[in-house]
Amino acid sequence: MVTVYKIGGAPLEDSAYLSALAAHLKTLTSPPILVHGGGKAISRLQTAFGIVPRTLGGLRVTDEQTMELVAMALIGNANVNLVATLVRQGVEAQGFHGADRGLLRSRPLRHPEGDLGRVGAVHTVRVEVLREALNAGIVPVVAPIGLADDGGLHNINADQAAGAIAAAIGAAQVIFLTDVSGVLHEGAILSKLTRHEAESLITAGVASGGMAVKLRAALDALSAGVGAARVTDVYGLSNGAGTLITG
Repeated sequence: MVTVYKIGGAPLEDSAYLSALAAHLKTLTSPPILVHGGGKAISRLQTAFGIVPRTLGGLRVTDEQTMELVAMALIGNANVNLVATLVRQGVEAQGFHGADRGLLRSRPLRHPEGDLGRVGAVHTVRVEVLREALNAGIVPVVAPIGLADDGGLHNINADQAAGAIAAAIGAAQVIFLTDVSGVLHEGAILSKLTRHEAESLITAGVASGGMAVKLRAALDALSAGVGAARVTDVYGLSNGAGTLITG
């Protein structure tokens, strides 16, 4: 069965981290799916264009101009650079985004705290596009841009995109790669979380912002039949370290 990895944030711009990821991918007997973010690059572009980055519940508020910058940062920069890095290090990788053959179809994501603008939620994944690559021994590297039902594009949170893809393809596991070794509570890494425990961390505010988004994406994936979810860093991949989340 397929494993889906999500990488974003600081690790995406850390050459040593990416080298370790490439080394890990080359040990796998079958190719995984890799979904990436690019929040730092998006924020830099927003600032350069005089836009103050804003988030609601860990999700980026995306007006029309910001959506153009998101596409520029994710497709024109993060995706091509990540694919190039992997290929240079011996990984057979190919870039995709949600508009490619309608890979990710999306509708507006509603948020109780306010209007997110051009932020979307995946409702359909065209899994045959990914399976064609996997069957050819290729690692699909997916930028989380959605083809919106209104004919435009959506900015999709990469954690949520990874969870949706994992659910659609029936993945054995979805792994959220971060710059920390797992979910922290009172200074310690939690090695395991049940669904109830993860929900409690979110409700209590112990997991907030981006970590809360990761945990919600993990829980959604588990609800859709994904076997397990893990939050870890790249160095924990070889020894099973990090936080394992189960249903």
